[in-house]
Amino acid sequence: MCGRYTLRRISIQLIRDGLQLPLPGFEEFSEIKLVPRFNIAPSQEVPIIRLDRNGQREIAFVRWGFIPYWTRGKPKVQPINARDDKLLSSPMYRDAMARRRCLVLADGFYEWQGKKPPKTPYFFRRKDDGLFAFAGLWERWRPDEQSEPIETCLHITTTPNEVVSPIHDRMPAILSRGDYERWLDPSVPAEEAIKLLHAYAGEEMETYVVSSAVNKPENDGPQLVERAAG
Repeated sequence: MCGRYTLRRISIQLIRDGLQLPLPGFEEFSEIKLVPRFNIAPSQEVPIIRLDRNGQREIAFVRWGFIPYWTRGKPKVQPINARDDKLLSSPMYRDAMARRRCLVLADGFYEWQGKKPPKTPYFFRRKDDGLFAFAGLWERWRPDEQSEPIETCLHITTTPNEVVSPIHDRMPAILSRGDYERWLDPSVPAEEAIKLLHAYAGEEMETYVVSSAVNKPENDGPQLVERAAG
């Protein structure tokens, strides 16, 4: 499900170098919101990379929990994930999949093992502990004509690799660096973009058990990603 993730080291320079993704015009970008986070949870603001109206890459901070633009009244559901096999068929995601794809910045994520509490939390990351990007969708929703628009996002999940599959039957779709441009480009049809979604190479990932302190969204800090004792 990927209901929590991390962004422990983040800066404009790291995005440029770590993701090999140039961000022209961001020399003066304020990094006030780019702070280390060890337990990102639904409903929180998260940084994404998307294309602006001029087709230029931009960083935006949006709420994690997707609300389609056509929603009327109070949203009944605000999904944080969407299965890759539902993107083309579900009215919830079809329009955003065609027009509003994004990169969700991350450097690790959590999954829980077990059918009954207490479940065991595992932390997943790249072996080089580098930055990566989930494939995501974003949306702009206005509650009513008098209200300011609310921007939201979700992550896309796919079939897990051999590292994640013993713990969970889904994993975030982590994009290859060479696929970022095509994923963001709305001129690439959704039917082609969806082919970019697949399990990240298992040989490049690792996992280990962490403390149950991560269960509480209000907890944050580097201790959450330390290996659990024993």
